[in-house]
Amino acid sequence: MISVNREAMKTVRLILDEPERLGVEVTRLENGATVIDMGLEAVGGWAAAKLYTVVTLGGLGEVSYESFEVAGRALTAVRSMIDYPIEGCVASQIAGWRLESPGKEHAAILAGPGRALNKASLDHYFDWIDYRDDHHEAVVAIQASEPVPLSIVETVAVSCKVQPRDLYILIAPNHSLVCAVQVAARIVEQTLHRLAEEGMDLRCLRHAHGLGVVPPLVDDDLVSMGRINDSLLYGGIANIVVESTDEACEAVVDKVVSSACDAYGRPFIEIYEAAGRDFYEIPIDLHSPAEVHLNNVTTGRTFSAGSINRDVLRASFFGS
Repeated sequence: MISVNREAMKTVRLILDEPERLGVEVTRLENGATVIDMGLEAVGGWAAAKLYTVVTLGGLGEVSYESFEVAGRALTAVRSMIDYPIEGCVASQIAGWRLESPGKEHAAILAGPGRALNKASLDHYFDWIDYRDDHHEAVVAIQASEPVPLSIVETVAVSCKVQPRDLYILIAPNHSLVCAVQVAARIVEQTLHRLAEEGMDLRCLRHAHGLGVVPPLVDDDLVSMGRINDSLLYGGIANIVVESTDEACEAVVDKVVSSACDAYGRPFIEIYEAAGRDFYEIPIDLHSPAEVHLNNVTTGRTFSAGSINRDVLRASFFGS
């Protein structure tokens, strides 16, 4: 069986070998756990962002960069190629492990392969798949703008049934380059959870690849949060290979793109403000890719829906 934590640790060790070159900072906590700062106090960079993304995919993805044009400006897009979409995306990359912390207004949301070791906390995405990991090391990633409390570290180690010395935590805030890249690379997992929510059996998945634009950076977590969501909703393309029926593909494809939501058409920050800055008040169907293609290998047909919305991307990224 493939272990997402074992595979991810291969990339973690590459990071630990060259922190200065990658612009990251490694800290060993008093309980022995390792925190890898990839954008909080550390600078991070393109190389660090790629490795962070591979780790969140459980070491099961290939990540590369290419050009993406918005309003006459050449931006960067991240492409992720995934041969194990259930293990790499659903069991690892999705930020599905919610951890409350005393005194904190917002819960920490964990992504990464450590989720597949966690049997102590609710993570409903595992209801859709038959995969769990078994490994003595755990890796999680947290999108946060402040250091990880020791209480969270202890809870994660216990939940994953690993010693704290075998726990590795990657952290990057919304406004960092690393975060912008890894969110844009979530376009496939964003599509997969929408397919499941609309009734498709994820066990039909074969392969996947996605392309997401990386937004311009700004030292403001709220604005950055809006832009990185727009990169998915209005600038993300997912290509999913399935072994299914044409009827099953046709039944979901038009429902799993962001344009199917009534809230579609405005920058995410405006939608977020209108929802009282409460993510749970935002329609679930908005959290979808801009464009999706389902290739059914059973018949050879491809079902497509949605499109890139460069007008909203321009407004979000450049204010016009």
